[in-house]
Amino acid sequence: MEILCSHEPALKNPTLIAAWPGMGYLAKISVDYLRRRLDAKKFAEVKFYQNAIIYKDSLAELPSIRHRFFAVPDRDLIICVGDAQPSIPEEAIKLAEKVIDFAKGLNVKRVYTMAAYPSDYPDEPRVYGVFTDISLRDELERHGVEFIEGEGAVNGLNGVLIGVAKSKGIEGVCLMGEIRYANVPQHLSSKAVLERLTSLLGIEIDTTQLEKRAEKIDASIRKSLNEFQDIGEELKEEEKKIRYIS
Repeated sequence: MEILCSHEPALKNPTLIAAWPGMGYLAKISVDYLRRRLDAKKFAEVKFYQNAIIYKDSLAELPSIRHRFFAVPDRDLIICVGDAQPSIPEEAIKLAEKVIDFAKGLNVKRVYTMAAYPSDYPDEPRVYGVFTDISLRDELERHGVEFIEGEGAVNGLNGVLIGVAKSKGIEGVCLMGEIRYANVPQHLSSKAVLERLTSLLGIEIDTTQLEKRAEKIDASIRKSLNEFQDIGEELKEEEKKIRYIS
């Protein structure tokens, strides 16, 4: 596993923002939206191979998964985006260590990741924070981040990365947005997470497109639920007829 760097961007003490696909696609949606809005430029990439092949018409290939690094020099930011997560836990740790070692070489002092927190929230999704140093709590709270009492876990690279960062002397924060559906893109939750993240970074971005996408998906879900409800009512009526005939 090797990181291929095309050039070294003009960065001072950058912050790393990293994301891999997870529940509700929250992390990937958030970071992809952010990098496009900030016009981040790619400067490095690491290719990772899965423990499987793919084939088409019986012709096999070994697929590689891209993990790309983008720079925003005027904001002193590095954005890392992965197309997929390693399927083996040990490989996830190796990749996390590779990313953090690379970040440390660029003088990164803090890492942000994002993850989903399943919840049937009533109105606006809340954003919770998990951090690697208690000194970060007050700062996160000032920017509207809430906290979870008790114990829990953040699975996958979006959690593992900040744990590896801590072991290597780098601050880590995982922002978790409430989601209603694990297998449906959660644009409203991504918007909520991005609002907290950009507040922490001291930057502003327009999140209108995320709102529009959220409204479109919500309308589609409501339509599907209504159709299921109509089918359910029809089945009940048919069942009544059958009982009456018998």
